[in-house]
Parts: sequence; structure tokens; C-alpha cells
Amino acid sequence: MMKPALKDTKLFIPEIPKHWTDRTRSGHRNIWNHDSDDPNKPEISLTPPEQGLYAVRFEGGWYWVCGCEVCHGNTGVYSYIVCHDHDRCVTCGTHREDLTDAPWGRLAGFQCKPCAEKEHADRKAEALAKAREENHSEIDCSYEDSIICPTCASVNEREELHEVGTHRITCDVCDETFNVDIEYEIRYTATNIRESGNAL
Repeated sequence: MMKPALKDTKLFIPEIPKHWTDRTRSGHRNIWNHDSDDPNKPEISLTPPEQGLYAVRFEGGWYWVCGCEVCHGNTGVYSYIVCHDHDRCVTCGTHREDLTDAPWGRLAGFQCKPCAEKEHADRKAEALAKAREENHSEIDCSYEDSIICPTCASVNEREELHEVGTHRITCDVCDETFNVDIEYEIRYTATNIRESGNAL
């Protein structure tokens, strides 16, 4: 008998009563009644029989079903888990089992280190070339609403920087280190003093 495609999988989970509703996930593990104080609902942790499956409660009980978005044809979107076949670099297709270095997380999965480094180098070269072409200089980075790199003109997001003063950061694109001065303009609002019972 031919094995059904993973996306069509629906395997009953006999260990979990159908009236249980509290289920959390930690990686591939599915955990029921986490930190429960109810003696009738002990904590149970199960790993699915195949990578890419997770537990879903239906009217008839709990079942293992496919949670891999790629299997369902939804490419380019975030998938909490992926199946073994689709656990690959989103750029070159190298399988996770064949990696020699830790990968970089991406929205639709992961990117291997060589691909991430090449992508970064290409982006850096493009930004530097454009900055030279447009004669970018420090003058273009003064009194701006965002942090602009004085070397490559790339915008750098730094939500953690908010205190007045000089801060040193490294550009996300060209890797150059530069200073960022944070300044605030003072504004005043004046109102009349209204005493209780005396309307002005």
C-alpha cells in the first residue's frame, strides 16, 4: 500500500484524551497540560512519528497532521516546523544534515552560512557602488529621521538607541563602524491655570 503524502497525513494519537485542550509546542515536541495543577490532567510530552507533523484536536480526538507549509504549497511564508524533505537552505537547497556550520534563520526556513555570506557580500558591493555613483558623504547623514551609514548610505535600524549622546555602531550592510549622535529638539506647550469652580 502506497504511503500517503505527508500533507494528507492524519494519525490518531491514542495517548491523549480527546477532551484535553491545553497543548503547547516546543520545537517538534507537543506538550499537553504544561504546568497543570489538575491531577487528572498530568503533563504529557510527545514527539511526532515523523518530522513535520504536529498535534491538532478534532471532534474525534487528537491527531498528528502536517505542519510543513512547503508541503501545503505555501512557499515563502513562516513555518514553525518543516518536514525532513524540505529542511533545506532556502537559497541553494543544501539539506540541514549536510551543513558544517550553524545556519541563519530566515522567514521561510534557514539559509546556510556560505549562501548568507555571499548574499551579504553582494549586498555590500551593490550599496558601496551606488554610494560612490551618487557621491554620498557625511553631509547626507546629518539631522535625519533614520540612521544612515556615512560610507554606503544604507539605513540602519537601531530601536535600542534612544539616549542623547554619541553611540558607536557597525553598519549592517558594509560592516563599517561609525558614530551616531542622537539629538532631541525641545518643544514647549503652555496652558492657563484653571482653579476649581472658576471657569475662564
